[in-house]
Amino acid sequence: MANSKIAISAATMIAIAAAWSGPSSATSLSSSVVAEVAVETSAAEVIKSMADHAMNELTDQSLADDVRRKKFVSLMDRYFEMDVVSRFVLGRYWRSISKEEIEEFSVLLQNYLALNYANQFKEFNGEQFVVGDQTQKNKDTFVNSQFVRPDGPPINIVWRMRVFDDSYKIIDVSIEGLSMGITQRDEFTSVIQQNNDDVSALTAALKAKTGL
Repeated sequence: MANSKIAISAATMIAIAAAWSGPSSATSLSSSVVAEVAVETSAAEVIKSMADHAMNELTDQSLADDVRRKKFVSLMDRYFEMDVVSRFVLGRYWRSISKEEIEEFSVLLQNYLALNYANQFKEFNGEQFVVGDQTQKNKDTFVNSQFVRPDGPPINIVWRMRVFDDSYKIIDVSIEGLSMGITQRDEFTSVIQQNNDDVSALTAALKAKTGL
């Protein structure tokens, strides 16, 4: 329901939204699973569903780190349109590489984000993620939400979504007004520019970080 307030655990916001905030201090710099979400389902309900899946699949502290990372990648496959995300974070450079290279980059990007952020799911305890209303602007839908913390003010998160093949998919996340896609693009653009505009240098760096 577009205008309902749905209070749920916050695990998905931290790891997925943090995935767009750039590298953690620990690590700086697949085959696709199609989401089974009918277009009649509201974008807000898709975000709630993602949170439920994150809680069910990623918060078990007994999971091995590599298993948790694989589950994180699968979650992104399911709820993000990674082809669009990958092209966006590459900026103008995606036009200089082949379709196969874009697909390879998408896999590397998911695994890079999983390496940095999947283990954050082990840290959640009592916070809440509140899904609010949704608004339409041109072909995109924006879902408002908040990460509610017991020891600080709530954090505002907006999910940018678009319909692909009758399913809502996430294409960007903004935290307190800052687009995480733009943040990640700035980081990757810097790496490419430092290597004479060679995208393969970024790809090589991501392979080294992820071990792929």
